[in-house]
Amino acid sequence: MLIILAIVIVIAALLIVAYPILAKTREVPAETSPAQEELAELMARRDAVFQALRDLNFDRQVGKIAEEDFVIFEANLKETAAEALRAIDQWEAAADQSLDAAIERLIAERRQAVLRGERTCPTCGQAARPEDKFCAACGTALPSPEAKPAATAGRACPHCGRPCLPTDRFCGACGAALG
Repeated sequence: MLIILAIVIVIAALLIVAYPILAKTREVPAETSPAQEELAELMARRDAVFQALRDLNFDRQVGKIAEEDFVIFEANLKETAAEALRAIDQWEAAADQSLDAAIERLIAERRQAVLRGERTCPTCGQAARPEDKFCAACGTALPSPEAKPAATAGRACPHCGRPCLPTDRFCGACGAALG
């Protein structure tokens, strides 16, 4: 009986010690977009060229390379570095343009929702149903429909009849001066 108890304790101890090794969580690499992969490649190329320049400079300092050869190799490496930096600048400009376009599209969508009279979340811009009290996307408390600034009683555009706010100087619908 004592031998069985000792075997069980040894097996339990081995399992406890080996568990972190056996149950090692495998890290799932984050998915990267082709654009991110392209940027990583450009950065790696830039870093490799800079390292080659440092190595070349070190080789010249220790006398491993002749001065004439150094000048030629350095010029070639500097041109390669300049090309890599230009490519990174072009990638960043393209990324900025696509990001600007996406932001402008989201702004236009939100403006259209506001013009249609839909309620939107002040935090994330998600459209909300009239009965919602909280945003379905982010959980932010939505302003109540009564909280919207109401048009003054009887104040309307003399040209098109649209209700106007007291602070409006021009009609938002037709552009007529409100006086």
